[in-house]
Amino acid sequence: MRVVGVTHPLGAPVAGFPISHGQHPRVTMFDRGYVPVRPLAATMDEEREIVFTWLVREVTAADQRPPERHTVYVSRPNEQPRRHQRIGAYALVLSSRGILGTVNSTTTLAPGTWTLPGGGVDEHESPSDAVLREVFEETGQDIVIERVLTLESEHWIGRSMSGQLEDFHALRVVYAARCETPSDPVVHDIGGSTQGADWVPLRAWRSLHWTNSSRTLLAQYARRLWAASS
Repeated sequence: MRVVGVTHPLGAPVAGFPISHGQHPRVTMFDRGYVPVRPLAATMDEEREIVFTWLVREVTAADQRPPERHTVYVSRPNEQPRRHQRIGAYALVLSSRGILGTVNSTTTLAPGTWTLPGGGVDEHESPSDAVLREVFEETGQDIVIERVLTLESEHWIGRSMSGQLEDFHALRVVYAARCETPSDPVVHDIGGSTQGADWVPLRAWRSLHWTNSSRTLLAQYARRLWAASS
């Protein structure tokens, strides 16, 4: 994945870089003299590379460098973690029935927790195509993408479900989306990371146990998107 910054939606890039393993895109953009203002697009270029575009402004003296999130878990002596960068696409989906949520299965590290639907982007697949596919596989819902909300980056060293020590870098493109014909969710991807799905009323989402990332996204965007769609 590559990130570019523009100071005008139709302007030429003023900064750009591929996201290497463990590199935080907001921190790198800051170090190059720019602060992301809002995301504009996540597209595929002619070489089938994902390009995430931010509208940016120049760094000022009042700006603080963003923190880098990096968690390290204790490993055994002389154990080397396997490096892995994973690009995912997720959606905050609203409909007349509420917020679309999924429940993690026992194949994940957080079984029983709620999360926003989405998953990994396949090779040569665009994030927008990936999120449409993943949402249908996990919930049976057809959605319409409205806009890109953010690009998340998390980097940690920890154990996978198989016990493998991993140096893991997660990049997540998150979209705002709507479902015009909501129905009772059905999980089509049996045996995967999703054990269930449902529509959650806006007033009730805080009562459920969400992953930290999903809870943060909902707190930041859910009510604002709901108001805009009403």
